Amino acid sequence: MVFQTLDECEALAYRRVVRVPFRDGWQAILVGMQRRADIEGLRAIAVLAVLLFHAGVPGLAGGYVGVDVFFVVSGFLITSLLVTEKESSGVISLSSFYARRVRRLLPVSAVVAVATLGASWIWLEPLRLRSVANDVLAVATFSSNFVFASRGADYLQSTLPPSPLQHYWSLAVEEQFYVVWPVLIALICLGATTTSRVNVRARIGLLSAVVGVTSFVLCMRMMESSQPWAFFSPHTRAFELAAGALIAVVPVMTMKWARSASAIAAWCGLIGIVVTVVQFDERTRFPGPWALAPVLATAVVLRGGNATSWAPVALLRLSPFQWLGSRSYSAYLWHWPILIVVAAAFNRELSVIDGLVCTAIALGLSEFSFRFIENPVRHNIALRGLRAVALATAIIALVAGAGLVARNNPPAIAVGPDATSPTVIGDTTLPAGLTATTTTLVPTAPNLPSRGEPVQAIVEAASMTGLPGNLTPSLQRALSDMPIIYNNNCHAGFSAIRPKNCVFGNETSPIVVGLYGDSHAAQWFPAFEKVAIKRNWKLITYTKRGCPPAEIPTFSSVLGKVYKECAPWRRNVLDQMVTDGVKVVFVAQFERLLSASTRKPMWQKEWREGLQGTVTELESRGIKPVLMEDTPYPGQDVPTCLSRSYTNIQQCSPSVRVAYRDDMNEMLVDFDRAGQQVLWVRNWFCITTSCPTVVGNVLVYRDDNHMTVSFASLIAPLLDTATFEFVDWYSHTP
Repeated sequence: MVFQTLDECEALAYRRVVRVPFRDGWQAILVGMQRRADIEGLRAIAVLAVLLFHAGVPGLAGGYVGVDVFFVVSGFLITSLLVTEKESSGVISLSSFYARRVRRLLPVSAVVAVATLGASWIWLEPLRLRSVANDVLAVATFSSNFVFASRGADYLQSTLPPSPLQHYWSLAVEEQFYVVWPVLIALICLGATTTSRVNVRARIGLLSAVVGVTSFVLCMRMMESSQPWAFFSPHTRAFELAAGALIAVVPVMTMKWARSASAIAAWCGLIGIVVTVVQFDERTRFPGPWALAPVLATAVVLRGGNATSWAPVALLRLSPFQWLGSRSYSAYLWHWPILIVVAAAFNRELSVIDGLVCTAIALGLSEFSFRFIENPVRHNIALRGLRAVALATAIIALVAGAGLVARNNPPAIAVGPDATSPTVIGDTTLPAGLTATTTTLVPTAPNLPSRGEPVQAIVEAASMTGLPGNLTPSLQRALSDMPIIYNNNCHAGFSAIRPKNCVFGNETSPIVVGLYGDSHAAQWFPAFEKVAIKRNWKLITYTKRGCPPAEIPTFSSVLGKVYKECAPWRRNVLDQMVTDGVKVVFVAQFERLLSASTRKPMWQKEWREGLQGTVTELESRGIKPVLMEDTPYPGQDVPTCLSRSYTNIQQCSPSVRVAYRDDMNEMLVDFDRAGQQVLWVRNWFCITTSCPTVVGNVLVYRDDNHMTVSFASLIAPLLDTATFEFVDWYSHTP
């Protein structure tokens, strides 16, 4: 039998290994790349690592490297296919290549995406549906990785619940690679003939090396500025695919000693993959230099995995590995949506047993899709040329259409009757119209009030049940209800090391008040601005994303590194406060920032030492610091929770024990007793047992830990009552 197209060859190669005559009389060895035992075994190990890692199995915290193994294998397979075609026929048919990719990738990915959208519509919180619909559109346009990179790099969106389609980022990277790589190979092989096999492989090898080195350098540089973009971007992941491509064209030495050496190296590589799965975890800087470990390990397995009978192929050809490897693509696509949707349906974090049950369900679905969708379509060689284009167009239209319909027709969130707007009144000791500049100073220095009883509006909020129909802001707009200092660049970004020159209130006032800290200081800005306008203060903000005012090295989960920009920023802020003439500064921070050493929430000891250093530095400069008690920590995205529990909103109210850390409260009490000024705010948010998330018709939180502007403005009178006399005194005291 003489095959006329590579499509026909590949279709047979999926079923068995053969050596057949190709057109024009050339002999082509069809090694059945997709069915080679070592390839399928590697895929099985890769997908097993990912599945068990996502299921929460202990000891496999580095299972995410399975995706890196996939990338290397994909680069190897695609390049091998293109090289074989070039050497056999003298040309590379791009139309045939893309037709094969369409048949191989799109049908199953479309089915999973649409099925996930349907399941999300039924079981996910209504507020998440619009985001999922947008993710479906990203799947249709092969741009998921860019969407999730942007979301992960956004400090305000990085804590949102994970998307059930987030795992499509890796497929998007491969699809983008498949668009560019064959074209580059075809261009670089122009002029090479079927008799210049060495020349073809040398050209492709050089291309792979250049792309790999360039990509790795870009990855290292991107890791310093934005870890999410380094993780999701095609140009920072291309070195992994290029590594597989390079292995595909490196000549294989056939001497016995060389085959034995390759087999030994392959065993070391296989062990290396397992070691990375076991030893890596969330603290591993990835995809930094450590990404080379699974990449190189996979490369040597590809090089020598079947070099001898006792090479890793002896293990990888076992039936369980072969079965899972052949279904790895479907299994990978199904497992993550099931985990996310089931967790949402049961409204709890899944246990390991739950995760394993979900994994078993995913494997069952993968068997079904492998037999009835994946194989029948990809082996149908009639789907080529215009038919392949029609198939791709239909699939893209179907997925995109489903996403558009879902996005434009979100499920309604049932709400109750309108609620009365809450009223919060502070007991001022001065007439409301009297400003601090006209106040007669009292003879002794005033202290900030001690912790009092919960305000009446909070007490009433604790008994609310239904979600008000006039909620402000609405759940859909909650995330964007941010202080203006986010939009006018007054809240410093990650790379900034100098404070912004942002003045509010009365710019000529002799009373200069500072607001200093991270986003948990910035969230107070609407309240402070109202007080500043009322009391004729000059208010200056010194806030920066993720940087605490305390002298503590922190780890940024958004940047994926130790946040080195914080220390110089703090030094510059302290100097700037002196220049600005600040007399009183309010110091606030998120109490659950990550330690640079442990990458876990910092201990009380670190906070105590860091805050004491800040207090000492401020006082040495003649600035009176006020330590603000942190706002409650709901522990989940509040708008999302409310969209699910709209008939009983108290289910979204965290208990005080969850919302506040006892050790941090103990630390502030000690500061208070030592004579430092502490502004206690818990009674503005919580009753003795819980912290309501809706007060009257006002939404308290815009995400999982920040106030809305609406609520910050609501409690401005309480802030005014608690602070204006204190600020007035210290602003007029030499």
